[in-house]
Amino acid sequence: MNQNQRSVLLVVVVLVIMGFTAVIVFNSSSTSASTLNAQAADSVVYVENGVSGVVTITDPFLNKTSDVNIGYYPLDSGSGFVVNDEGYIVTAYHVVGDPQAVQDKGVLRLMESGDIQQYLERAAVSGYVSRYNPQLGLELLNNTTGQGLIQTQPDANTTTELMNQRNLLHVQSAKQQIRVRLPGSSVGQYVNANLVDVGNPETSEDMALIKINTFFIRLHPLTLNSNTPILNQRIHIYGYPATKQGSYSNFNSSSLKPNSSSGVVTNELPTNGTFYYETTAQTTYGFSGGPVLDSNNEVLGILIYKLVTSNNTDQSRSVFLSSQYITKLLTKNNVSVNTE
Repeated sequence: MNQNQRSVLLVVVVLVIMGFTAVIVFNSSSTSASTLNAQAADSVVYVENGVSGVVTITDPFLNKTSDVNIGYYPLDSGSGFVVNDEGYIVTAYHVVGDPQAVQDKGVLRLMESGDIQQYLERAAVSGYVSRYNPQLGLELLNNTTGQGLIQTQPDANTTTELMNQRNLLHVQSAKQQIRVRLPGSSVGQYVNANLVDVGNPETSEDMALIKINTFFIRLHPLTLNSNTPILNQRIHIYGYPATKQGSYSNFNSSSLKPNSSSGVVTNELPTNGTFYYETTAQTTYGFSGGPVLDSNNEVLGILIYKLVTSNNTDQSRSVFLSSQYITKLLTKNNVSVNTE
């Protein structure tokens, strides 16, 4: 007599599947943050957006039911900076939003419950397949067609869709989880963050406000410069370089430290009624959400890589949103900061 086996699988995924943050431009210099202002570097944090939860998977071919516990599954990463000692941090909207919406539709959007469950299901299926049944996707595909001739193993997304069609997946719990790693921290030392608010997506305000618990944590907030950026103004940008897959490129370093880049403001770019500024400072994947500082190490703006517009046209440039928009978001949420 067949009898279902039930097991529990803990999956902690350490690879990031998506990343959409800064890249290239012209004559500039990029150095370790230690060559610039150490106090400014102490204010720049690494931000990671992911999901966690439990998914029950039924495998009809192994006659097996498993509860797959996703401790954490990263979706995207970027940079951010501390704006006061109460734990408020500014980062990019797209870093903490729905990465698939940016990639597929070019829109800024927060993850809804259905999105979170979908990402979690894919993570659970990927973990289950790699550990228990590498042929599961192929078995489902051949069983669906009834021909048994397909030899190519489908990816995790396709396998997840096939399992949902047969009602083989059940999400027991699911939540978005934003994590922050502070400068100087060791590998694995994260602080959970709450999403407080975001900029207006209709006007391409690609910025977000998150908050961490400051218990036993000493923070180093930056001062905001509310002046309008001017052409040829010298600027410095801080951030955490990442691979094209979105994971921090120096992930295994013993102590976290941001990189920096210098350049000048070259152009003003109106986008959906919002003004962005282009710069010659060279950045790379992972810098989005990092601070753009003036010569006094005050925040002139927040770096954004890919401008997201209402007509779905992508502009992959090293640009930043001025501090005037940041101040508006902070004031809306009654967050006090130092300004000049």
